[in-house]
Amino acid sequence: MSKIGTLKKYVGVIAVAGLLITSAGCGSSSTPQQSGSTTTAAQEQTKAPEQKQEQPQPKKNSPKVSKAEFDQIKNGMTYEQVKEIIGGEGEVVSESGNPGDQFHTVIYQYEGEGELGANANFMFQGGKLINKAQFGLK
Repeated sequence: MSKIGTLKKYVGVIAVAGLLITSAGCGSSSTPQQSGSTTTAAQEQTKAPEQKQEQPQPKKNSPKVSKAEFDQIKNGMTYEQVKEIIGGEGEVVSESGNPGDQFHTVIYQYEGEGELGANANFMFQGGKLINKAQFGLK
């Protein structure tokens, strides 16, 4: 195993341990909020040609998590909502209980955008995010 792979595993294990310790007293949840505006096709057609500007194509979302994506993720979100923000699935690093049970707990780890070993971990219990942690995200 490479030194980088070993470093990622150690960082992941430390982050998971921290999540487990801090989640013992956690039970809060929050409702995710979304904002944004849309422009209808009719509004686009009414613009004068000189006002129309080429909109840059959104970049394809990488399955690596950035600090901006991490900050969008809030307690109470589902794993599906987190996957949509990040753009891919995480690696299951810990799971306890049975799916569907109140205390079924799963921790997912994502490789991060940033410095060497950057990563984020998300702990879900009963299908909802209860804790998150990150290291080195940019």
